[in-house]
Amino acid sequence: MPSLNPSFTPINWEQATPDTLLERIAEAKIVGMGGAGFPTAEKIALAQKHPPNFVIANGMETDPGVNADKVLLERHLDDVLTGLRIVAKILSAVQSFVAIAHERTVQDAQSLLIDNETVRYLKPTFQNGAERELIQILTGHVVKDNSFPAFDGCLVLNVHTLFAIAEAIAGKPLTKRLVTVNDETRWIDIGTPVEEILESRDPIRVGCYATGKRPRANEVLTAKVNAISNDKSVRALPCIHCGWCDEACPRELPVESLFVLAEQLKPNLDVQDALNRCNDCGACVIACPSNIHLLDHVRALRQRNDTERERISRATQARIRFDAREQRLRSDAMSSDAKRSERMQQQHKWQ
Repeated sequence: MPSLNPSFTPINWEQATPDTLLERIAEAKIVGMGGAGFPTAEKIALAQKHPPNFVIANGMETDPGVNADKVLLERHLDDVLTGLRIVAKILSAVQSFVAIAHERTVQDAQSLLIDNETVRYLKPTFQNGAERELIQILTGHVVKDNSFPAFDGCLVLNVHTLFAIAEAIAGKPLTKRLVTVNDETRWIDIGTPVEEILESRDPIRVGCYATGKRPRANEVLTAKVNAISNDKSVRALPCIHCGWCDEACPRELPVESLFVLAEQLKPNLDVQDALNRCNDCGACVIACPSNIHLLDHVRALRQRNDTERERISRATQARIRFDAREQRLRSDAMSSDAKRSERMQQQHKWQ
């Protein structure tokens, strides 16, 4: 495993150049700590190419039962705001926003804001923490489905990511993060085997119960993991077709139908649009009275569809290559026949 403790010297971020700050973020190997895990320096650099820029500190924490962001904001609000200002400096941002789902923390933040900074309390829902929804709520801008927010000059970073940026600029490498372990939130070293974090006879999930996944063999804690939870789905009962999952879905997807199709253990490209619209929020899992982890089934169907589309694409490309070869052979044969006929009609010296 690569070292998580590079040697850093503190940087005066107010006097440093944007390139110097961005280089430190890249050197610290900071990634999106809200779950995406995308390299933060690359994300900032992408937004840098598309000014004017808006920076959003995402403290919404929509995962059910997870309090890692809430605890971080309560204990290290100053550092999160410093990280936000460092990113704003790199981008020469015209406006910075802080989205928070806890009213008391909003009040604390309001007294610390400077020019071009706005803090907003948003009701915690399954969607308000999603990147595109957050941009629309705070700026009014709608990011097209076939585009990335950074292409529109909008940069959304989780508050843990901003905290890590402030720490790295101050000379402290990223070595641990706050993790909600069932109902307790505590600092845990990155690289700790997940099986050691929550000792349980039942299976566990990396992430909250609703959106997390079962751990791989020898999996360790990474910077993007905000929770370790017990897996309630081991006590799942048969589906009673109550329709609660459909009612709970904030994107109005036919979750029950997707579950039925997923149980058939084969791809179904007819529902690909619905699978693409699902953003894995976990609302259906929380709503299910039978403790069925519906998101597992949706993900499995999506994976089978991805495999099927790849198979179809490869078959199509193979057919195109085969047809091109056949056409080439026919052309070569016709050309050879034409040349032979031409030679036969020529006047030879011995005639």
